[in-house]
Amino acid sequence: MSKQQGKYELLKEDTKLRRQHTYIQSCLLIALCGMSSLTVYATWTMIYRQNLIIPPALLDVSHHWRNRLVLYEEALRQTLKQQQNTLPNYPDNPASGRDSKGTIVKSIYANNGSAMLPDNIFRATNPAANDDKYQSSKSVEPLHVKELDSERIFPSRFGNYIYSKEAMNGQPPSPKIVCYYTTPVMNAARQQGVIGRGHNLRHILQPEHIDPYLCTHLNIGIIDIVNHTLYIDNNVREALVSTKQLRRVNPSLRILLWVGGASVGGFAEMVENHATRKLFIQSLKAALELYHLDGVDLDWEFPDNGGKRRMHFSQLLHEIRREYQREHRTYILSVAVAPQETIAYMAYDVTEINNYADYVNLMTYDYHFYSPDLPQTGLNAPLYRRANEHSLLGTLNINESVHYWLSAGLEKNKLILGLPTYGHSFTLVNPFNTRIGAPASNFGRVGTLGFASYSEICWFRRYNIYVHQVYDVDSCSPYLYSGSEWISYEDERSLECKAKYIKSHGFGGAMIFSLNTDDFGSYCAENALYRDVTEAGASKNQASFPLLRKVRSVLVEPDANRTATNHHQQKQLELLSGASSASLGATDSKEEDTR
Repeated sequence: MSKQQGKYELLKEDTKLRRQHTYIQSCLLIALCGMSSLTVYATWTMIYRQNLIIPPALLDVSHHWRNRLVLYEEALRQTLKQQQNTLPNYPDNPASGRDSKGTIVKSIYANNGSAMLPDNIFRATNPAANDDKYQSSKSVEPLHVKELDSERIFPSRFGNYIYSKEAMNGQPPSPKIVCYYTTPVMNAARQQGVIGRGHNLRHILQPEHIDPYLCTHLNIGIIDIVNHTLYIDNNVREALVSTKQLRRVNPSLRILLWVGGASVGGFAEMVENHATRKLFIQSLKAALELYHLDGVDLDWEFPDNGGKRRMHFSQLLHEIRREYQREHRTYILSVAVAPQETIAYMAYDVTEINNYADYVNLMTYDYHFYSPDLPQTGLNAPLYRRANEHSLLGTLNINESVHYWLSAGLEKNKLILGLPTYGHSFTLVNPFNTRIGAPASNFGRVGTLGFASYSEICWFRRYNIYVHQVYDVDSCSPYLYSGSEWISYEDERSLECKAKYIKSHGFGGAMIFSLNTDDFGSYCAENALYRDVTEAGASKNQASFPLLRKVRSVLVEPDANRTATNHHQQKQLELLSGASSASLGATDSKEEDTR
């Protein structure tokens, strides 16, 4: 080897060594930058998660929502325990299936693909009553209402359709839009000093703030049951009197008593025998006549453990319908029911409900909320199951609930699909794990016990620095997170998707729960100038209740929406312009002639 070749070899080795050192230095520099960025981000997140700007809790978040959370937990826990004790253990199978007789076979695993489930979530099955593959010691017998006489009971004509030009022309009836309204606790508001204290006054939704053309049916409550009769407190009484103004504006609006809810515990004692049911029906008829109402919505949450209460509830519906028929009344009879198959299978005789109810409000929400039994994030009202949800979790969605109720005997045109206007908040265990199904340690700080209205969510989204919004296309549901706060909610896009689902399948309509948690104060208007204009009163009707308006725009023709808004604005101007009582009397007489 010559001297020149030796120098060349040394230079080549030196160049190769330098190149290796350069690569190592570059990798170390990149790693250092990445670790620095991660450290800064983690530090900022840990500081920021403790300094989120949390909106003030709204005043009229009703206490029955808190009780519903406990009821859902207890009902699901009892159902799963009972099924574990009475049904055999099927072999684990990651996919839900049916046997040759149509029996639904499901199984629960320690890991569903998104988060670890606790050990006290038991294997769940829901076999048909006549399945011979197992023998249950406490099976639910098929219960039927004992007919008191031979007369046939027909549904109310008001419940079956809404008077309209389409119905008079023989066309299909317009979809119902059933709205729930919780009366504000005004006395508590005065005691807490909220009334008269700036913007908090707008947290209270009064009946006169409701656009009477947005809903076809308005359920007002909550009505309690005391000593087997209706108990209407002063707040509800004032609201029922105020709704006469809404009827004056829109004579076609149907107003119903909302009896029950999660906080009402008198149903079980009232339905026990014919005498107590008769007392209830007599008080119901008196209330409907006194306040000139159109019917009643029964919301028993829930007839537990099947058996006699399940039968007694069906008997109550039969007797109410029979009393309507006997007195030639056209009152509406509707019921609000749990959507989950695990609850509905034990609580309701769907065939009997279909026979006697005008329509059924399916409460297709609260599928996921924070619970110590299932401490993970989840969507409030997913339309379809996600790809990694199997067995019991795979049934917690709107589509599965709808298919169960239809297969159990509910007519499609009687199914009113529930759509929430609120969300559920969670506190993340790890702020870097923000997916659906991420571990959660508690309720979120937004809202009350995790129940957050749409206005609160908009408030949180606007006044915090970093809020990441995600729309899950598979389930038509959005969620957002910031720091350790994770919120599942509904927006106009998601409700439009679900309203199209209602329209495409030909269901009876949509149920909005509730008006109180929609953005009735126009907080969510994105343009600040537009918010100022709406607060001044010029265009408030167009900005309030955005979620309800979106649902109506899908289910009802656009021309009808514009006509309704114009009518409402014109009527409001007439009523608020200081018209004399004589002119109001003339208007009332004209409306009676129109009816």
